[in-house]
Amino acid sequence: MRGHARKILFAGTLAAACILSAPAAAQSAATANVTIEKPKARSATNGTCRILPNGTLTASWGRSDLPMLGFTIGPKAAMASEMHASPTPFAGPGRYPNEIIAVYLGSTALVDSYGGLGTVTFNADGHSGTFKLNDGKAAGRFDCGTPPKADR
Repeated sequence: MRGHARKILFAGTLAAACILSAPAAAQSAATANVTIEKPKARSATNGTCRILPNGTLTASWGRSDLPMLGFTIGPKAAMASEMHASPTPFAGPGRYPNEIIAVYLGSTALVDSYGGLGTVTFNADGHSGTFKLNDGKAAGRFDCGTPPKADR
C-alpha cells in the first residue's frame, strides 16, 4: 500500500475510533469549538472530549460521521503502536508531542484530509489549546468547553 493510501486508511480509522469512543454521555458543551488555521481557515462546533479509564483522551469536533478535527492522547489510542505515537497518558494542561491527529476539510476522508503525528497543547485552563501536525500541513486551536472528565 502506498504512503498516501496508508494515510487515508489511517485517517478513516482514527475518525471511526473517535466517533465510536464518544458515547452520548460524553462531555459536550455549547462553547466546544475548533478553528483550523492551516491549511485552510475552517471552524466547527459540537466538540466532545473525554478521558477513558486507561488514561487516554479522545477528542473530536464537527460532523459526527467525519469530524473536522480528531485526536487522541494516551497509551491506548487507536493505532498508537503502528504510528509510534507517545504512550504518555493524558494528565491535564501541558504539551503532548507525537500524538495522533486527523483533520478532515473535505466531504469524505479521501478529499482534503491531513493526518499523522503532531503536538497537542492544553492551556492552563484545562480545556483549550492548540494542535499542529509534525509535517506542518495542518494546525489550529480547539476548546473542549470545559476540562475533560474521566469516564466512570
